[in-house]
Amino acid sequence: MNANELTRLLTPAYGAGEARAIVRMVMEERFGLTLTDLLLGKDTTLSADERKDFEKIAQRLAECEPVQHVLGFAPFCGHRFKVTPDVLIPRPETEELVRLACEIQPSAQTVLDLCTGSGCIAISLAKAMPEAEVMGVDVSSEALAVAQENASALEAENVRFFHCNVLDWEPPLGQRFDLLVSNPPYVRESEAADMSAHVLNHEPHLALFVPDADPLLFYRAIARIGLMALHDDGHLALEINAALHSETRHVFLEAGYADVEIHQDQLARPRILTAQRP
Repeated sequence: MNANELTRLLTPAYGAGEARAIVRMVMEERFGLTLTDLLLGKDTTLSADERKDFEKIAQRLAECEPVQHVLGFAPFCGHRFKVTPDVLIPRPETEELVRLACEIQPSAQTVLDLCTGSGCIAISLAKAMPEAEVMGVDVSSEALAVAQENASALEAENVRFFHCNVLDWEPPLGQRFDLLVSNPPYVRESEAADMSAHVLNHEPHLALFVPDADPLLFYRAIARIGLMALHDDGHLALEINAALHSETRHVFLEAGYADVEIHQDQLARPRILTAQRP
């Protein structure tokens, strides 16, 4: 099997464009072959050991295992983050959340990241705001272990991680933040049928799904925490379910937040909410 054959194998599951991107990522990251090398057919000159490695990778990808799990990392905001089945794989739309967070509160001295997962948001903000103190929290001990590894690998010394359940958490008495960010669970259980196998079968359902009967439970918890934890001029930036953007906005308007705005991602979907504490 060569790169072109692997692309054809993956196309039914991913579509032609994404299949090509996956194969190019594998060939460059694992075997050091650029797009030019592939066009010149250099993937046919792999050594015997490299070919065995390639066949194992191809088998894992054919079984819809995410390429990020196969390679062990995901690129995000110019950094490489370790990913495992215990954390969500960082996605491009979440990079937009980080960008907006930096825009609305560029001089933040204290940052709180709820449902931190791999730590990609917290650590990216810590790197972008080296003077800030960043706190990331999550209910999953396994996810927090990955986040701590990422912080150490990326030398993000100004970020700390703590274990808690956001749904019933109260921030430490007297501790206040300039910026609150979060990419909480927001996919309704009924939406699982529309999800790709490489997401549904390989990423943590704990970090993905909420019950159909109460899909905004995390946003109500975040609104409550923000009122307690944010400074008077503090801001929040959240990733949201595009299908529930109006309902999510209403949660924060009802809680009294000011300047509640919905922002589109790079695919023009209403994906990010920003607001200011009243």
